[in-house]
Amino acid sequence: MSTLIGGLVGVGSTLLAESVRSRRDRGHQLHQLRRQLYARYLEALTGTDSELQLLAVRRRAPVDGADLRAAWRGHSLLALNYEIALVAPSPVAAAAETAYRALREVRNLMGTTVVTVSGSGPEGGDPDPGAAAWQGVHRPYADALAALRTAMRADVGSGQGH
Repeated sequence: MSTLIGGLVGVGSTLLAESVRSRRDRGHQLHQLRRQLYARYLEALTGTDSELQLLAVRRRAPVDGADLRAAWRGHSLLALNYEIALVAPSPVAAAAETAYRALREVRNLMGTTVVTVSGSGPEGGDPDPGAAAWQGVHRPYADALAALRTAMRADVGSGQGH
C-alpha cells in the first residue's frame, strides 16, 4: 500500500512539475512573440510615417491618393495592428490603435491639404498654414507613438507580459 501511495505521489509531483514548466515555457514564448510583434509594428509605423513625410516634401499640392495608398500599404500596418489587438494586453492594444488612427489622420490630411513638413513659417512673415496643418496632425501622432512605446515597454519589461 505504501509503495502504491509513494508511486501516486511521485507521478503526481512529476505531472505537476511538468505542468508548471509547460506553462512557464508558453508564457516565455508569448513574451517573445510580443517583443517581436511590437518591434515590427513600431517599424511599420515609423516607416509609413517616413514615406508620408517624403511624399509631403516632394509635393507641395495635396498628395495623390494612389501615392498615399502605396505608402500606407507598403508596411502591412493594418495587418500588424490586427495582430497587436489579438495578442497584446488592453493598454498596449488601445495605444496601438490610437497611434494607428493618428497616423491615418496624417495620411488623410495629406490627400486634401498642402502641408509643409519643416514646421517653420517664412522669416518675418505670416506663419505657413501648411506647417500649421502638418503640426496639427503630426504632433498627436508623435505623442501617440511615445505613449505606445511606453505601454509596450511596460508590457515586455514585466517579464512575462502579464
